[in-house]
Amino acid sequence: MSTHSLYCKQRLRYIKHGLVVAIVTTIFIFYPQFSTADSRIKSIGSAEANVSVWLPTGSVADSVTVTADYVAEKALPNRIKYPTGTVGQTFTFAIWDGYGNSLSQFNPSVVIAASYRDDDIPPSVRSEESTLHLHMYNPATKSWNKLCSSVDIYENVVYAALSSSTPLEENGSNLMAIAIDETPMLEQSLDDQGTTTITFEKSNFRLEVGSNILEKGSHFVVTILPNTSTRSEVKLLSNPIDIKACKADPDIPEQNNREITNFFKPLTVGFDIDSDTTSRAGGRSNLTIANLQKDEWTDMEEVGARVARGSDTITVDTRSLGTFGLGAR
Repeated sequence: MSTHSLYCKQRLRYIKHGLVVAIVTTIFIFYPQFSTADSRIKSIGSAEANVSVWLPTGSVADSVTVTADYVAEKALPNRIKYPTGTVGQTFTFAIWDGYGNSLSQFNPSVVIAASYRDDDIPPSVRSEESTLHLHMYNPATKSWNKLCSSVDIYENVVYAALSSSTPLEENGSNLMAIAIDETPMLEQSLDDQGTTTITFEKSNFRLEVGSNILEKGSHFVVTILPNTSTRSEVKLLSNPIDIKACKADPDIPEQNNREITNFFKPLTVGFDIDSDTTSRAGGRSNLTIANLQKDEWTDMEEVGARVARGSDTITVDTRSLGTFGLGAR
């Protein structure tokens, strides 16, 4: 079977699952666009005029095709709702190889550019345009998670780094939305050893970052997730957190916006605990920190990490960020 016919078979299978059927009525047969190092690829689909992707050197191994299709809220599957303060319509997004496979891991991260119109901004959030981020829906947590984003409010473009995708179905497209950032303001404190501790309101999460671990100009993007059940033996005791480390260059946001996925020294992820939390867990020894891997919560201690249980905090060292939760096993 030829490369383009394989791709069209994959698109047809995805459309049959009901997500794009309401907005795509024609299947186009085409050959994937060839990607080169540091290249900008336009998307194909109903959102093609407004969505493109920058592919840094090494992010993809071969030729790829990028698809993007707008989806009305009433056409979303599983009663998914737009995130608060959504600008315009959500859209599906995927990068496909020449064999019809949806790529899900990118190192270095690719950069999505999604444009919007001033008329798309709801009047109630117009004053918050500078906080716009690109959000990606995660079906495992039933949440819209922010990507490392920057917004050009003069050109009406949001740039977002993508290192790991969360497609709505296996080998399918991702669901994206431009929306405001509702996360409470981060609070930072610095100790005598140069370690920065990051916390924020309405969460018991904490992150400790040693000196000289992050590049100058780096920052964190945090999403507070709903406490939803997944296939896991770990019971979550509070709202989990998705956290990403980001590095953006405001002068060249498309080319130099990236997610930092690994660190040469470990960071310390933790949660504050109290007597009620310990009681609900059935004792301090039952407390643990879970990490979401694909669609399952994994006890970090069971995969070799050392979880430290103090009187008022529980922490674990990690060289990569992601989605974490305070749990009981």
